Amino acid sequence: MPKADWTLKATLIAIAVLLAIIALWPFADPGSRVMAQSARFDHVYLVSPLFVYKGAQGLLVMDRRNANVWFIPKSGDQFQAPVYVTRVPFEKLDQPPPQ
Repeated sequence: MPKADWTLKATLIAIAVLLAIIALWPFADPGSRVMAQSARFDHVYLVSPLFVYKGAQGLLVMDRRNANVWFIPKSGDQFQAPVYVTRVPFEKLDQPPPQ
């Protein structure tokens, strides 16, 4: 029995050491840090996935940087060039409503 007890302890210690190495591995190399980057088009807000504008179906999107609303027509499986629709005047939301 002492030999089996020794092998069991050695195996458990080896497993514990290997798990510790795996857990501490990311902290050993500080040069491989990941930097978070925002998405390329994170300012685009999808207003409507199916919208009809001047007889064409497509997407209605809003640019949150300047509140421009764009329509992107879809013909078949292809999206066409975006069409400017309007600008939403968010500045007027701070004003009292007209009477």
